[in-house]
Amino acid sequence: MKQTINAIMAALLLVAQVSFTQPVNAQSSDAPTTAQSAVAQAASQPVHDKWAIVVGISKFEKPNVPSLKYSAKDARDFYDYLIKEANFAPDHVRLITDEKATRRRILSELDNMFLGRVARPDDMIVLFFSTHGSPAQLDKMGKNFIVAYDTEPNELFATGIEMQAMTRDLKERVDAKRVLLVLDACHSGGTAAKGIHRVGNFDTDALAIGTGQMVICSSEPDQQSWESKRYKNGVFTRQLLDGLRSKGEETSIDEAFSSVTSSVQDEVRQDYPGIRQTPVIRSKWSGEKLILAVKPSAAGPIPESVIFDLEPDSTKPTPAVAVVEAPKVAMVATTTTRPPSEPKAIMTKATEVLKLNVAYFSNAADPHQAYANACQALATHHSDPEYAFRKAKVMIQLGKWGSAMQELKGVIVDNPNIAGYYLARAYCFHKMKQDGNAEADLETAKFKDVFLPNRIEFED
Repeated sequence: MKQTINAIMAALLLVAQVSFTQPVNAQSSDAPTTAQSAVAQAASQPVHDKWAIVVGISKFEKPNVPSLKYSAKDARDFYDYLIKEANFAPDHVRLITDEKATRRRILSELDNMFLGRVARPDDMIVLFFSTHGSPAQLDKMGKNFIVAYDTEPNELFATGIEMQAMTRDLKERVDAKRVLLVLDACHSGGTAAKGIHRVGNFDTDALAIGTGQMVICSSEPDQQSWESKRYKNGVFTRQLLDGLRSKGEETSIDEAFSSVTSSVQDEVRQDYPGIRQTPVIRSKWSGEKLILAVKPSAAGPIPESVIFDLEPDSTKPTPAVAVVEAPKVAMVATTTTRPPSEPKAIMTKATEVLKLNVAYFSNAADPHQAYANACQALATHHSDPEYAFRKAKVMIQLGKWGSAMQELKGVIVDNPNIAGYYLARAYCFHKMKQDGNAEADLETAKFKDVFLPNRIEFED
C-alpha cells in the first residue's frame, strides 16, 4: 500500500462533570486567581446539560485543497459515539460535514446560532473537527488555522478559522465553563496545496486558554498526523474512541489519553517506517478528572426559537431512491431534500402524486410565536433568502396567502433555483384562486427538481 500523508484536523471540545479535590491546577504552581476559583467552584457542580459540535471535511470547494479520505467518517463516528455511548441527547449534537462546513456556518454554530444560546455555566461542551489544518510556522503571526470547506489556502487569514481566536472567543461568548479542545491534525507533506503543506501540528500550549479548558492534539507541533492503513479512520480519532470506551461510561479523559498515546505511537511506528506521532494534552483545568460520558443532571429540550434558526446539519443522509412494497407491484418512492422542520409530502408513487397541504409547509405548534421568531431571525439574516422562506411558510400556516406570496416573490428573485420556493408560491396562488399561475409555478418546480413526481396536486 502506497505510503501517503493525508491531512486530518479535528478540533474537539470535551468537558465532563467530576468532583474535584484540588482547587488549584496540578500543572501550575501559581496561586489561583478569583476567576480561577470561581471556575473551579463551577466545575465541581453537577453537569446540567451537554452540547457538541462535530465537524469533518473530506471534500473541499477549492480545487487546490486536496481531498481527504476519512475526515467526514471520523466526524460521523465520533457523533455516533456521543449520542449512543456518552449520554449526549441527539438533538444536542450538531454534525456538520463537507459542503455544509463553511467558515460562516462553523462560526455561527459556535456562537449565536447554537452554543452561544443554549450552553449554561454548569453545562459541558464538546467540539470535534476533522479537516486540514495549518501549522503556526506558516503564519507570520504564528497563528494556527482550521481549513473550512470554502477556505482559500492562499488566504488563510481571510478565509480560514484562526484557532487561537476561536478558543478565545468561545470562552467569551459561551457561558459553559467545562471545555476540552482536541485537535487531530495532519498536513499533506509532498502533494498538498500551497499554504497548507508544511510539516507541523498545532501548538497546544498556545491554544489552551483559561481555567476550565483542556486541549488534546493528535501529535507534537513538529509532527504530522496520519490516516490508518488498517481501518477507515484517522489513527488518532480511532484510538481516541477506543480509549474512551475502555472503562465504559466511567472512563476519564486522563485514562483514555494514557492508552491513546501508546497505541497511536505503536501503530504509526509499525505502519509508517521512520515516522513518529505522539499525541499531546495540555490543560489549565482546575481539577482532577473529566468524564465525557457523565449523565447530565438537568438536561432539557432546545428552545423552539433556537430550533427555528438552525440550518439542517449532516445527521441525516441525502435522500435516496427507496423501494416501497405494494400489493403485486414494487414501486419506487423518492423524496426531495427539505429542512427537518418541514413535513414530508403525502406521496403515493403507485399513482405518482405529490399532494400539497398547509402542513407540508409548516405545522408549528404555536404558529403565532413561530411567526414572531421568523421575523426576528429574518431581521438578523435579512440577506439570506432561506430565512424569508421560513417566514413565508409560517404565513401559509396562518392563512396569510397574499403576504406569503409577496415574501416568496422576493425569495425567488434572490435564488430562482429552489423548487420548494415555487411549490410554496403555487400553493398561495391556488388558495387565491389563481389557478393558471399556480400551475405555472408547479411546472417550474418540477423543472428545478427532477426528482419531484410528475403529478402534483393541492389537497385542500
